[in-house]
Amino acid sequence: MDYRPVYFRLTVSILLWTILLLSLYLSSLYSFLLFHSVAEIFSIIIAGGVFALAWNSRRVIANNYLLFLGIGLLFIAFLDLIHTLAYKGMGVFPGYDANLPTQLWIAARYLQSLTFLAAPLLLHRRLRPGLVFLGYFLATALLLLSIFHWQIFPDCFVEGRGLTAFKKNSEYLISVILLGAMAFLLRQKRDFDPSVLRLLVISILLTIGSELAFTFYISVYGFSNMVGHLFKIMAFFCIYKAIIETGLVKPFDLLFRDLKLHKEVLEKDRDTIKELNAELLRRVEQLEATNRELEAFSYSASHDLQAPLRAITGFSQILQEEYVDKLDEEARKFLAIIQDNTQKMRLLICSLLDLSRMERRELSFCEVNMEELALSVFAEQTGAAARVPELTIKTLPSARGDLVLLRQVWDNLLANARKFTQTREAPVIEVGGRSEEREDVYYVKDNGIGFEMQYAGKIFESSRRLHGPDE
Repeated sequence: MDYRPVYFRLTVSILLWTILLLSLYLSSLYSFLLFHSVAEIFSIIIAGGVFALAWNSRRVIANNYLLFLGIGLLFIAFLDLIHTLAYKGMGVFPGYDANLPTQLWIAARYLQSLTFLAAPLLLHRRLRPGLVFLGYFLATALLLLSIFHWQIFPDCFVEGRGLTAFKKNSEYLISVILLGAMAFLLRQKRDFDPSVLRLLVISILLTIGSELAFTFYISVYGFSNMVGHLFKIMAFFCIYKAIIETGLVKPFDLLFRDLKLHKEVLEKDRDTIKELNAELLRRVEQLEATNRELEAFSYSASHDLQAPLRAITGFSQILQEEYVDKLDEEARKFLAIIQDNTQKMRLLICSLLDLSRMERRELSFCEVNMEELALSVFAEQTGAAARVPELTIKTLPSARGDLVLLRQVWDNLLANARKFTQTREAPVIEVGGRSEEREDVYYVKDNGIGFEMQYAGKIFESSRRLHGPDE
C-alpha cells in the first residue's frame, strides 16, 4: 500500500493549522477584540450550521442525538453572540464591566455541557422537537433574565482581582459534566460512524482543555484567555468536520446511520435465513427419505410377518382338528392359546398398517353430523352382538372434518367403552358434547373398569395399554 498520499494530506493539514493558529495569535497581538470576535463568530457559524442541518433533516432521519444537539447549539450560539457583543471594549452594553461577558460565558458553557451530556441519553427515545425547542428557549430566557434583569447570577469576574471562586469551580464542574458526556457517547458508539465518533470525542476533550485554560487568567485580554479560545476554535472545527462536512459529503455515515445499520442487520439476517432454509430443505429431504423407508418397511413387515403367522395358525388348526383325540386337555389348552395370540398378532399388524395409511392419506373436509355418525358406528359394532350396552346419546354439535378419520375416532372410543364394560352386569355408555368459545368438545363415558388418572395423558398414545389381558 502506498502511504505517500496519506502522509502528504497529513503534512498539508498540519501546515495549514500551524498557519491558522499563528495568524490568530498575531491577530490577538494586534487587537484582542478582533481575535476574540473571530473566534466566537467561527463557533457561532458552526453551531448555526449544525442546527440548520439537523432541523431541516428531522423528518427523514431518526438520529435524535443530532437533532437534540442541533437545537441546543442554536441557543448556545445565541448566548455566545451576546457574550461577544458584551465583551470588554465592544461598547454594546454601556455600564457593564468584564463581569458581564464572563457570566454569559459560564451560562453558555453550562448549557453546552448539559446538552452534550443529555444528547446520548436521548438517542433511542421519542423526541418532540417543538418541546425541546421550547425548553431551550425558556432556559436561555431565564439565564438572560437572571443576568440582566434580576441580576441574581453569581459574579464571575472582579476587576483588579480576577476570577471568582464560583467561576473557577464552574469551569471544573463543566469539565466533569463533559467527561460524563464523553462516557455516555462512547457507550452508544455502535450508533455512530467511527470517524464521526472520534471527532466528537476530540471536540469534547478540546472543550475541556478550553475550560481548564479559562481558570487561570486575571485579565480578559490575558494569554490563558487566548489559549482557551484557540481550544474552542479547534473544538468547534471538530464538530464541523463530524457533523456538517460528514452530513453533506457522506450523509449515510451520519444522517442515515440507522438505515445503514439496519441494512447490515438485514443482510446478516438474510444470510442466516438462507442457511436455515437450506438446512430445512435438507431435513425435509431426510424426513421424506425416512418416511419412504418406513413405508417400505411397513409393507415388508406386513408380508414377512403374516406369512409365518399363517403357518402357525394353519398347523395349530391341523393339530386341533386331526390330532384332538391324541392330545390331553392341557395340550388342547395350549393350542387354543397359540391360535388366540396369532389372531391378536394379525389384528395388531393390520392396525399398524391402517394407522400408517391414515397418516399418509390426504384429508378431505366436510360437514359431519356427529350424532348420526356415533349412532351409525355403534350400530355396526353391536349388530350381531349377544350383549349390547345401554347407549345414551345427548345433543352433539356438528363438526367440520375428515369423515373417515372421525368415524375411526368414534369406532375406537365406542369399541373401548364396550370392551371395558363387558364385565358389568348392566353396562352403560354415554355420548355427549358441548360448544365452547373456540372449540367443540365431545366425550364418551362408561361404567367400565376405568383407569388411574395419573395415566390419563397416555391413553391416546399409539400401542399404549393401561390394563393387562385379564382385565
